[in-house]
Amino acid sequence: MVIDLESKVQRHPDLVFALMGEEVVMMSEDQDNYLGLNGVASKIWTMLEEPHVVNVLCTKLQQEFVVSKEQCEQDLLFFLNDMQQKKLIQIHPDEA
Repeated sequence: MVIDLESKVQRHPDLVFALMGEEVVMMSEDQDNYLGLNGVASKIWTMLEEPHVVNVLCTKLQQEFVVSKEQCEQDLLFFLNDMQQKKLIQIHPDEA
């Protein structure tokens, strides 16, 4: 299922990850490799501890970072769909 602006997403609850300063490091057991997130990606990961609707997430990011709505939506959807393909986030069960 493709994530869109109305999707409610959250971190996959079974992932192993650690905060290292401003960076998030996680282990993807399915892909047997490590992934590091920094900057905006780390902020998104932190926010996804709780389920968020994507367009609300974008609004919150615009309040913290200088980015247009269109660019935020485009970049966020790309990032979230990539994270979903890697099984790092999921569409909230209420929305599936």
